[in-house]
This record gives sequence, structure tokens and C-alpha cells, in this order.
Amino acid sequence: MQSISCAYTGASTPFVPFRSPEESDSLSRFDKNEAVDSAIWVPATALPAAAASAADAAAGGAAVGLGKNRDTPPCNPRQYRPYIRQATAQRLVSGYWAKEGENLRGSSVAGCGRWKAYGAALVAQVVVESGQARMGGHFICGCNWTCEMCARATVARNRSWLRGSLFPALNEHGKSGSLVTLTLAHSYDVDWAVPVAALKAAYGLFDKRMAKVYRKAGSVGKFKAFEVTIGRNGIHPHFHILVTHDVDADLVAMESAMREAWYKAVADAGGRCTDRGFDFQPNRLNDYAAKMEAAHELSSQSTKQGRKNGKSLSQTLDAAGRGDLMAGAEWQRAIEALGSTNRFHAGSLSRNLDIPTPSEWDDEEVRGEHDSLEVLAEPLIIEYSLDDHLKATHPALGRPGLAMILRAAVRGGQVKVRMMVDALCRYSDSQRVPSWVPTTEPWAVEPEIIRTAKLRPLTREEVGEYLRVTRPLAAVK
Repeated sequence: MQSISCAYTGASTPFVPFRSPEESDSLSRFDKNEAVDSAIWVPATALPAAAASAADAAAGGAAVGLGKNRDTPPCNPRQYRPYIRQATAQRLVSGYWAKEGENLRGSSVAGCGRWKAYGAALVAQVVVESGQARMGGHFICGCNWTCEMCARATVARNRSWLRGSLFPALNEHGKSGSLVTLTLAHSYDVDWAVPVAALKAAYGLFDKRMAKVYRKAGSVGKFKAFEVTIGRNGIHPHFHILVTHDVDADLVAMESAMREAWYKAVADAGGRCTDRGFDFQPNRLNDYAAKMEAAHELSSQSTKQGRKNGKSLSQTLDAAGRGDLMAGAEWQRAIEALGSTNRFHAGSLSRNLDIPTPSEWDDEEVRGEHDSLEVLAEPLIIEYSLDDHLKATHPALGRPGLAMILRAAVRGGQVKVRMMVDALCRYSDSQRVPSWVPTTEPWAVEPEIIRTAKLRPLTREEVGEYLRVTRPLAAVK
């Protein structure tokens, strides 16, 4: 195993406050003509590209390291798009905290790929293997709504479990499955948490009332997936449910009973249901194509697009990353409404069919791959200062630092990584991002400007620095 350590630059790492981007780069090009939306904490205007380049150059040449031609499309955009979405989510959850004084559910995405995992060495580590780069020994947030990287892993695990474990087990037991979609009416102007809560409450009533129908049909359980899209009518929450049943079950009677029960449950939960609030697709496991379509419908991330004018959360992050402030505000609003909603639930299927759970299936699959694969070449491990890594990937920079570092590792190894990290750190210094302090409570360590203010009157230049430091500290307290 080859290991390379980059020189320590001695740069400090920013902590607060969290700001929105002021200019674009080659991986995430922000629209500099958008009007400011009051729902997001962002600068009133953005620097023109020419002025931004001049500012970077004046700050010590950071523009050279980060690229002057900001209109050049990124290399292999699909490969790094999840990291760009993750960086956008980090910026949005951090901006929400700075504005509202509280965290969104899933705000630990701010440290995914940035912080170190418990017990790991306090050094940033990039592993390059088979033409792919990843962070080694870093914290993984596991957030299925806010983090694109962790959501993709969860979706892939569940889809693999559906295709490789559940569907074959149902076939062995002489069972089939029908795909049911449940939703209700929703509006843009209401609190988005209202339709989400109403949908979950209605499903609870519906599931209890359908127990006898399920038993009569020979059901061994259900696989439930919760999805949301955002459109002109606001958040569109909906369930995709795979209901298992006997191959010869009376599906006409089952569909009629489910439709009637769903409409009644929505009304009892205080919601309103239209004709499109219930959809029933019988026997979705009868052939290979139907199985693949069912697996895709039940478990998808960015591959499944919103209908008509609707956008998935991933598409909304793409728009926010391009500078669409309204999209950023809608994403924050959707995450706030979702709260602790579970994305997938397999219920008693694993126990009734004697198969692994989705998480256990993932472990078995990974072990099988590791046992069968033959290592052709030792991975390249690049190490550099953790302080520099935290600084280069901080949400306040408005740049997808992690994506840029990983791309540099694939393209040029240690030399390119060092150049990219140094350039991002210089850019951070040019933007006067506050310094990080090594403590769990940032306000426990007094910044130097505050200590100076206690000793003597501040100059005109120092007053601005004092206000910049004290405002976020007051928000933290």
C-alpha cells in the first residue's frame, strides 16, 4: 500500500458563520443574477466573474489553483455530481442553522466526508483505487434525506435486497406482490409539515383497517417506501408499497377494499384525497421487466425524476447549486417538513420469509465481493492536514471542496491534491472566513480580536472584524 503525506500548511479551519456562495467555480456554477430570497441567508449580490477572478488573484493566486475559466464544464460531471449535491446540502443546512438558530433534522451532513470517524487518526486521507477516489476513515452521517452520498448507499442497498433476496423468496413461497401508491391533496401555501403528517396518520389508520383483507389475501408483509417531490403545489409526499399476497388472490376485491379504506382514512386524518390519490398495479412480480420496474419504483434516488413540473430533492439541490435561491429555500422547507420520517421499512418480511434484513443483506453482499475480488494493485493513500481539509471543504466557501479534492486525486495524485487543497485554503483566507477552534464548544475559546478589545480601543479596521466574530458567537449562545 503506497502512502503519501502532503506538507502541513498550518492553516486554521473555519467554523462559523455559514454563508452562501458568492461566485461560481468549474464544478458548481452559481447563477449570479438571481434575486435574494428572504428564506435563505445569502449575500444581496454576487461578484461578477471578472471581479471574482481579480479578487482571487489579488489574494495570492487562488484563482490559478481553482481555475480562471469558470464556464468550462466539469470533467465527468456524473461522477462528482453526488459530492456537489452533498456540498450544496451542507451549505443549506448550515445556513438554516445560522438564520434560525436551530438544526434541521439530518444536519450532520455538514460533517459527512469532512470530520474524522471516532478512533481514526486525525489526518485527512484520500484513497485512490481502480480510478476512483474516496475519503478514508472519515465520518459518515447516514442521513437518507439530506445527504446525497448516504442516500444513494441506502437506496442501492434496498434495491439490491429487493432484487436479490425478497423477490426470489416470494417466488419460492408461491407469493406475488402488487404495487400500491398512496398520496393526498397538498398546497404550496400551507405548512409543508401538514400534508406529511396527514399522510402518515392516514396510512396508520389505513394499515390497521386493512389487516383482515391482507390476511385473506395471504400476505406475508409489506415493503414501504416514502418519497417526496416538490412542484407548483408544494411538497408532494407519497408512499410506494409492495403488498405481498397469494398468486391466486382476488385482486379486484382487494383493490376495491384498499381504495375505499384509503379515501376514508385520509378524510379521518383531516386530509383530502383526489382520484389520483390511490393507484394499484397488480402482480408486479410476474416477469423480469415488471420486477425491475417495481424495484426501481420502490427504491430510487436521483435516477427517478419528478413528474411534470415536479422535482426530486436531488434535482432541487442541483438547482440550488446553480444559484436558484428559491430552490434552496424549498429544499430547506421540505427537509424541515420531513423531520424524522423513515424512508424505507421492510416490516416483518424478513422474519416471515426467513431472509436477511436489508442491512444484513448489505453485509453479506460486501463480504462476498471482498472474498471474490482479487486485488490487482495497491491503492494510493494520500494524507494531509485535517485542519486544511476542514478549511478546504467548509460550507462557507460556497465551493464543493470535497469533489474538487477527489477529482484532483484521480487526475494527478499527491501533487494535484496538494495544489487543490492549498488553493482552497488560500481562497478561504481571501474570503475572511472565521477560524475554527479545536473544541466542541466554539464559544469556549475567546477569539484574539475579543481579547484585544478588552485591552485597548479598537481601530476602525478592527471594529468590522470584531462584529464579524461576535455576531455568530451570539447566535450560538
